[in-house]
Amino acid sequence: MGMIYLYTGDEKYRINQKIRGIVKEAEVDEYSVMTYDLDEVSLGKVIHDALTPPFMTEEKVMIVKNPKFLSSEKGLTDQETQEFLNYLNKPMDSTILIINAVNVKLDERLEIVKKLKKVANVSDNKELTEIEFYGWLKRQCESLDVEIDEDAVRAFYNAVGKNMMNAKNELDKLVAYVGEKGLITSSIINKVVVKEIQNDVFALSNAIIEHNREKIINLYRDLTKLGNDVNFLFGLVAKSMREILIVILMLKSGYKQADIAASMGVSPGKAFYLVKYARGLDLKTAESYVLKLGELDYKIKSGLIDPKTGFEFFLFEI
Repeated sequence: MGMIYLYTGDEKYRINQKIRGIVKEAEVDEYSVMTYDLDEVSLGKVIHDALTPPFMTEEKVMIVKNPKFLSSEKGLTDQETQEFLNYLNKPMDSTILIINAVNVKLDERLEIVKKLKKVANVSDNKELTEIEFYGWLKRQCESLDVEIDEDAVRAFYNAVGKNMMNAKNELDKLVAYVGEKGLITSSIINKVVVKEIQNDVFALSNAIIEHNREKIINLYRDLTKLGNDVNFLFGLVAKSMREILIVILMLKSGYKQADIAASMGVSPGKAFYLVKYARGLDLKTAESYVLKLGELDYKIKSGLIDPKTGFEFFLFEI
């Protein structure tokens, strides 16, 4: 019988790791692993492909992202509901169906949710506790052949928070910085690691670059809920976009990441993110964002517009 996996919760890194494990265990080639974003394709297309036998292989893996039909946010037609239930009742033997419901709040009242949770291998992935995070960090360091002292463990946790995707990115940079058999100390962490608030602002800037309105709104709301002043956030985003524009120009001139860090006087960690986001944005769009933010800054300082209204208007019109 075909396998169905359902991953829920808000811990994206852990879910991605588990999905990679399933793909590896399936021992299928890269052409037999397909990803479907339900923001872009229909559920009907997914079901059709799930029922289609794999080509020249025994099994195939299908990864489904953004299954909002499992929440109250987006409903299905009666036909789509029945087709999905039919598949759950009789899944394709050769299809491994993985439903990645990270950050999707399941509507437990829905028949399809009740049925899915009965037939699928369900894994709920919550953020780690502080003690669990310490254990994860130490195991990662051991597997990567580096050492980390106790003060550094606490410093790292305080710097990156519980976001495992951020934590893994920052740890990779630390490992590259200290090298094999190296020792990670709190002073090195203070030098290399981008603080959590900067990560969030970088993420907001990246969402702007990607024109991802839903992500923009969610990040903005999260940041304001944490008590961050709108003027403070506006200033950080404007500064971030100006820096990204500068890095775009530097990359076009042949600068490398290390050169950019030295020239701009920023940490290797911050340079890493600036280069990453600069490569995802064209020069013309970057210039237009910096211009709009500059005009908004003038209007705010001149009292022509309320900071909150002006910043939200900029964000939500992206």
